[in-house]
Amino acid sequence: MTIPFTLRLAYHGFRATLRAGLLFLCAWIFLIPATVDEVLALGAREGTTYPAGLRTMRAAKVFINIAPERAYDIMAVALPQGVSPLMVRIAITQMAAGYVFPASTRVEPNAPPRSTRDIDGPRFIQVD
Repeated sequence: MTIPFTLRLAYHGFRATLRAGLLFLCAWIFLIPATVDEVLALGAREGTTYPAGLRTMRAAKVFINIAPERAYDIMAVALPQGVSPLMVRIAITQMAAGYVFPASTRVEPNAPPRSTRDIDGPRFIQVD
């Protein structure tokens, strides 16, 4: 028994659409440079094309938009004891907002350099 041509066409069309969607999604996560809003959300310097945490932020955005409510429960079961599904949801929401790293590693706009006592030459010489 062979499957009718129209059903085969619909099946292959659906499969091609899914593959194209996954290809676009992976390209967006890994290859497309950050927008100005993403750079500001991650706290990176202006002009940075791939700031640290960009891929994590984009993957969290995809997870929030695609995953069902039950996914947070499943992730909480896989994590160590004491992590509730609400905490998993909060963590992923914070990642999607751009709070991927602790505040101490974020670069604030117009912030002074970390050290005003940089010297030229070897770093083991201490400045009085």
